[in-house]
Amino acid sequence: MVENDFLSEDQKDCLQELMNISYGSATAAIADIIEKFAKLSIPKIATLSSENFKDYIKNKVDEYHVCYLVSQSIDGKLSGENLFLVDDKSLKNLALEFGLSEVEIDEDELKDVVLEITNIISSTTSSKLAELIETDILFAPPHVEIIDSAQDLGDYYKVEYNHIIIISTLIEFEEQNINSELVIMLKDDSITYLRDALDKVMDEY
Repeated sequence: MVENDFLSEDQKDCLQELMNISYGSATAAIADIIEKFAKLSIPKIATLSSENFKDYIKNKVDEYHVCYLVSQSIDGKLSGENLFLVDDKSLKNLALEFGLSEVEIDEDELKDVVLEITNIISSTTSSKLAELIETDILFAPPHVEIIDSAQDLGDYYKVEYNHIIIISTLIEFEEQNINSELVIMLKDDSITYLRDALDKVMDEY
């Protein structure tokens, strides 16, 4: 994966620390809902251009075989779109953690679960990040797509955002593991704001 250096190494390290806190808040919210302990691996941060994102997303679909992709528009100082990607196996594991039985798990149930989990992860993570850099953020309703081939991606091959942040993590429950990735696609002026905000956080600490 060829990264784009629109964030300095120090800014990326700072963002990783903030995302660790932010994603941790989302993980805690999930654990509270299902009343089970969850452990979060330290999120890995990668920054891509829109051109490299096309190759990245193609490879991810090939790796996942069946991929659930949920998109959610965001607005405010951090303006753009969040994508949440989770593979079929991880999503079924998550459905089991939500108390569904094997026989209850079908496509509609999985869509309901991934929409609920995205509402928690995307909204909670982004809201906490916005709080940490002292701004506000607004969300549109999420939309889910099931993708089992690169050709199904359609418009996502034509990403217009120049700056894309990939946040990869593993959420570990006692019996199940969930691999997922949150993709934040930001408009140019939002990247400028984010860079300035990260610099401010580093100056303060």
